[in-house]
Amino acid sequence: MSIGKKLESFAKSLVLAPRILARYGRLRPSRVRLAGCDHWVHIDPTDRRAVKKFICDPLRGRVSPPSAFWSAFNKHLQPAVAVDVGVNYGECLFGTRYAANTRIFGFEANPRLAGLLERSRVEHPDGDRMTLTHGLVSDEAAEDIPFYVDPTWSGGASAVASLNCAPDTLSFKLTARTLDSVIPRELVRDRCLLFKMDIEGYESRAFGGFDETLDAAALAVGFIEFDSSYITAAGDSPEAYFQRLARRFDVHRLDDSAARTILRVGDYSTLPRSRAADGRVHTDLVLVTRNATAASWLAPGWSLR
Repeated sequence: MSIGKKLESFAKSLVLAPRILARYGRLRPSRVRLAGCDHWVHIDPTDRRAVKKFICDPLRGRVSPPSAFWSAFNKHLQPAVAVDVGVNYGECLFGTRYAANTRIFGFEANPRLAGLLERSRVEHPDGDRMTLTHGLVSDEAAEDIPFYVDPTWSGGASAVASLNCAPDTLSFKLTARTLDSVIPRELVRDRCLLFKMDIEGYESRAFGGFDETLDAAALAVGFIEFDSSYITAAGDSPEAYFQRLARRFDVHRLDDSAARTILRVGDYSTLPRSRAADGRVHTDLVLVTRNATAASWLAPGWSLR
């Protein structure tokens, strides 16, 4: 982070300091309340992402697009199975209540977060129906896969080495599993599946081990990050990956997160590109089982264009 960015971040934190103290009794709490609910999660207060997303943003009234989507569509769909791939500290997973029949599965590869997630799960009112899997999600089972973590920004943790170039990056060897090997098929067969996936370019690998679960569901609705530079770094073609998604799902992109509008996407070429020289595609996609009617899946307050 540049000196200018550090100074800007410091100035913003000073403005919020009295409110943080009033809420938690300390400036760097390790247990915080999620925005929009009464649930608490455990965080590492030395992680800049945790400070921003879990301490500062709720006080500013900010709710991330994935969290807004997850909460609204979980409430509307009341899925048989909810799957959060790339839990981080549990902003989505722990930020809502679930229907009594919903089974919840969370996947997080960063080993530094495992103990914190387990503590948050135990304290969540639906924690007894949550299964947390610590390790990589991929298209096949494997051992000793390198995984890289920036200890100052947990959001960039990835199995893609080129995305983690900070001098203090930590390296781990992890076990990889498929989603299909963890999620019992009978739980989702002919029922509704809700999923979210944000794993820094490894999403295309994860979908390779998700086919059987998706095939079993009567309706699958998901929210994923799509970043062409991350996908390329992970060794896949962004366009080919998009085409694989389009063969299975009706693909939409989040058009306006504040207005909760979703735009149907027909082709990779129509995705918005960065004005930078690299022409990078970075957007959030909403995936829905092919030919499902909007009335069957679109949450109240959200609109489809």
